[in-house]
Amino acid sequence: MRNYSKLIAAGLYLFLGLFLSVPASAGTVVFPGNGAVGLEPPGAMTVADSFAGFRDSAEGASILVAEFPREAYAEIAPQFNAETLSARMTVNGAVQKLTLPGDVEALLVTGVQEQQGISYRKWVMIARGADITAMITVQIPGTSEAYSDEQVRAALNSVRFQPRGSLEEEISRLPFTVTERADFRAVRTLVGSGLLLTDGPKDIVKDASQPLVIIASSLGTNPAVGALSEDQRMQLALNALKGLPVKDVQVESTDVEEDGDVLIAGKGKDEDGRAISLRQIMRFSSTGHVRTVCIFTAEQDIAARCDQVGQAVSLKFGGESLKAEE
Repeated sequence: MRNYSKLIAAGLYLFLGLFLSVPASAGTVVFPGNGAVGLEPPGAMTVADSFAGFRDSAEGASILVAEFPREAYAEIAPQFNAETLSARMTVNGAVQKLTLPGDVEALLVTGVQEQQGISYRKWVMIARGADITAMITVQIPGTSEAYSDEQVRAALNSVRFQPRGSLEEEISRLPFTVTERADFRAVRTLVGSGLLLTDGPKDIVKDASQPLVIIASSLGTNPAVGALSEDQRMQLALNALKGLPVKDVQVESTDVEEDGDVLIAGKGKDEDGRAISLRQIMRFSSTGHVRTVCIFTAEQDIAARCDQVGQAVSLKFGGESLKAEE
């Protein structure tokens, strides 16, 4: 499947949400979760507990730190323009080329984004380190006066890189646990809140030769999740599946299991019109959700293994799982 890796990158943006925090020290470069990318958190920003980044909960401001392979910079940079980003935000001015300390190449875009009726000031920067591409996203409510453009830019200019830990160390810092991988091989973590697995020798899958399993949690906590009805949880899961960057997504079956899991099976097409199968398991807690998405061909038929993984995932910070309604 051509550009299969781009499908993965695009899918990451579907998993971004709200935030939770614990204290950090301003004025010192902090590496969230001891990851490879850090910065000096501005103002009252604090280290997030359930994702890689920072938040000032009183102001509703946040910084998301995402890590990608170094080669991703060459793939993301051409898409980093006002026309492409306009689907997510209103861009102010041209994309700015920056050089961070250490001769690190970076691109920065600023603008405004509406989310759930709230207008946010937004800064999005990608930077290419020696081994990692970083994407830093800052969002601050338009009503907040706590953070100036100068403060945010100083924080972005403070971005630093350090050697990555082992993959298993990264997995241990994710906001969820996976007690059964069903013989899938972990490849990399995704933006501090997700995990990519496959079955086969390739780490970068650019065709349909290997199935893909993506596990990703909602970021932070949202008490409203606990009040969702069964129908509302199903609709949320359906919207998530149909939001995948896959052509002609069609739902083939849906089910709500006894423990409240929402299971959806579907199909779609790649860029060349070839058929692919989709399977999604969304698990809910009182304050969040985590979804397992499997992408494979009919010949690979990993549906049963996909279910094993999806049902073995649980949030660390989301409270007790919701039970299906009587």
